[in-house]
Amino acid sequence: MKKLKKYQIRSMESLHKYYECCNEYNDPDLAYYKATKDTMGVSIPYSQVAGLDNIPYVCLRMPTGAGKTLMACYAIHEAAGELLHEENGVIVWLVPSNPIKTQTLDALKNKRHAYRQALDSMFKEVNVFDISEARAITRATIDSSLTIIVSTMQALRIEDTDGRKIYESAGELMEHFQGIPEYVLSKLEKGNGGIYKKSLANVLFLRRPIIIVDEAHNARTNLSFDALSRINPSTIIEFTATPNITDSPSNVIHSTSAAELKAENMIKVPILIETKNNWQEIITMAIGRLNVLAKLASVEKLNTGEYIRPIMLIQAEANRAGKKNITPNVIKDYLIHDLNIEEEEIAIATGEKNELDDIDILADTCKVRYVITIQALREGWDCPFAYVLCSVAEMHSTTAIEQIIGRIMRMPSGEAKKNKDLNQAYTYVTSSDFFRVASSLESALIQNGFNKIEAKEFIRAAKSETKQIELKFEKEEGTVEVSELGYSTLKLNEKPNLKKIEPELQEKVVYNETNKTLTVYGEFNKDEAEAVSNCFVRKESKFMVKQLHETIKNVEKQLDENKAPFDKGEEFQMPGLSVLVGNQIEVFEESYFLDHKWNILEYEAKLTSDEYCSTDSYGKVGEVYINDAGEIKSKCITDIQDQISLFTNISSGWSVGELTNWLDKNINHQDISSMKSIPYINAIVSELVSEQKMDLDQLVNDRYRLKKAIENKIEKKRDIAKSVSYQITLFGEQSPVFVTPENSFDFSCNAYPASNFYNGSYEFKKHYFEHVGELLEKGEEFECAQYIDSLDEVKYWIRNLSRKEGSFWLQTSTDKFYPDFICLLKNGKYMAIEYKGWDRYDNPDSREKRELGEIWEKRSDRRCLFVMPTKKDYSIIGIKIRGSH
Repeated sequence: MKKLKKYQIRSMESLHKYYECCNEYNDPDLAYYKATKDTMGVSIPYSQVAGLDNIPYVCLRMPTGAGKTLMACYAIHEAAGELLHEENGVIVWLVPSNPIKTQTLDALKNKRHAYRQALDSMFKEVNVFDISEARAITRATIDSSLTIIVSTMQALRIEDTDGRKIYESAGELMEHFQGIPEYVLSKLEKGNGGIYKKSLANVLFLRRPIIIVDEAHNARTNLSFDALSRINPSTIIEFTATPNITDSPSNVIHSTSAAELKAENMIKVPILIETKNNWQEIITMAIGRLNVLAKLASVEKLNTGEYIRPIMLIQAEANRAGKKNITPNVIKDYLIHDLNIEEEEIAIATGEKNELDDIDILADTCKVRYVITIQALREGWDCPFAYVLCSVAEMHSTTAIEQIIGRIMRMPSGEAKKNKDLNQAYTYVTSSDFFRVASSLESALIQNGFNKIEAKEFIRAAKSETKQIELKFEKEEGTVEVSELGYSTLKLNEKPNLKKIEPELQEKVVYNETNKTLTVYGEFNKDEAEAVSNCFVRKESKFMVKQLHETIKNVEKQLDENKAPFDKGEEFQMPGLSVLVGNQIEVFEESYFLDHKWNILEYEAKLTSDEYCSTDSYGKVGEVYINDAGEIKSKCITDIQDQISLFTNISSGWSVGELTNWLDKNINHQDISSMKSIPYINAIVSELVSEQKMDLDQLVNDRYRLKKAIENKIEKKRDIAKSVSYQITLFGEQSPVFVTPENSFDFSCNAYPASNFYNGSYEFKKHYFEHVGELLEKGEEFECAQYIDSLDEVKYWIRNLSRKEGSFWLQTSTDKFYPDFICLLKNGKYMAIEYKGWDRYDNPDSREKRELGEIWEKRSDRRCLFVMPTKKDYSIIGIKIRGSH
């Protein structure tokens, strides 16, 4: 079964935290405000939707290639278990189009597919239907399984002809309404005569379905909200690369960056681009690249056993009347008759003709290497073998490529390849304006969920990488621009006769009459500059072209000097705390002191009334308030759970032993054997029944809340035991913990997976990576970073990313401690800096971190320094450095 990547786990943890807060505060609004403080560091106001205002409605922002569908499967488990306290449930899975609906249905029904395997690992029984199949669904099916109904949003909109069947009565659904209290039935949609309809929509209304919305930015309209409110959801989870941020903004509970995807090898980046005026020539160049990749893929298979068949997408023109268009048939004819491509290697996939139907394009028996399309691949097509995009029509708009560009970015198997060329994507475009194409691709990446810095970072020219700069010549008006996209542009008023130079050189030199610019792609040596200068008549033009060679070389040299240390290949390893395990030096982390022997049976097996009370005594804790319109409102998550419990109450049949076994199975206790956990849990349950006189059936119905109470009880006891072991291990006289350069965090091979990047006006000079991650443009941490950057003793520093792969951390008794900043000093020493606001400086967490930092410093013989400034006293950093000499 496919495991979640670390960024996917973090997104599920954020969703889990939100649902945990929903149950704690009994209010989706307040829960969002509280959860975002914990997951994002700042409390964000909740955006209400009329008609859905009491529903937990949140969004997971994921760039293209993040694996949204797999995460949706895990999100269902979070919603069912953590929010609804259910082992099954009804899911309405909404997708933006019929092709994606078919694709999603096929994947979820296929027990060999990773999505279905994920669901099967979390739920005992899973059934998947489309809307038409669901109209005959039985009550027993819903009662006994996770029931997923896949549909488009259009099918729920009541004025849509095809969608009205969901609102029509069906005799097969009669049993779903039997035995339901009248006060609930009275809320259902009525038909003629005021009698509620026996419709699928009303079945869903009763069941309070979990709603999954794929590509949610397409579904945030009043019409969509109205359709969602008609089926009375228990929660709505959006997945999109581009959440709404203006009208009806999405409640983003977690945002994943493209840098995190890159760090986990989920996407092929950078995207290398080339342009040519002639469409036949650009196709030929693209095929040359595809053939090289095919050879590399064969070597990859020999080395790793992984089969990859690189595929080229060719974006053709539509057949418009009165124009000579380069249509799919024209391209196919050119491939077969001019380039001798076998017909079985070509497939046309357009709205009118789709030769990919019923083809498993990933199979090693499939011959297809060229897929010709117009825009049909914009939805529902997912093939990680697609490496090369070739567009024969100029990219006049971002919308023409914003989806298709994503089709060449998914990494096969989500693992880095040994040959770096197989970790990149390639784009070939018919155009005379390289910069405009690059700009369009950057815009397309932004539309796919990348931020502006990432989009610019991930677009590269095929031949070189430099930074953009402008220089003035001493003579004439010529301005040279050397771009990071691998081309150099010289402003010239004279048009050259480029026919005088060799064909190979003609390929890399273009004169744009409109802009009066001479553009050189890739490298430009002295002989080439001499040859191109002879294409001009004016002495001034000849002079500037000859100087262009030296100008480019000098600019690239300057820019290379200005590169970030990481991009120059400079090393940065930060020693951590270590222990000796056998003959191996390992990082000192939680498992080392978790292995201590502790016995849960030594602790009292009893829940106090503060730790747990029965549902009867607990009651509903809804908040009643008056809104801005003067209306009395209530917010009560338990209302949702109560309605669902109409179908799931267990009246009898469970024994104390069966409840104990269920609790033991669902409580995570890897460090406690079942020989000890089962007696401990059994004793707690028995005490509740025999001593506190709680009803066993009631406890069974309330088992999720009981599970949480026992989990919290065990965790408290675990923390006590861990703290004792931690103190002995780290601070005892015979402590085995030490610091050595042989066991270091190596940032030299770190992809720096920041969730966002600093975008302020102040320019940092010494950051190890080109961009500073997860730092606001103002505030005390920003001021601290400025101070560090200004210190002459600092060689370079890193804004340390909390809870990210590759970041530096020290193990506390309960968690990992990620200092805010880490530095390499010019004297070879290291420094970790944790800034604390005065209000938190002396709390138990900060005291423990200071003690830990001091131990790290002491065990390194002062080769490592630790400091915790507060109250804007940044000078303590400089004092610490100068005092260590």
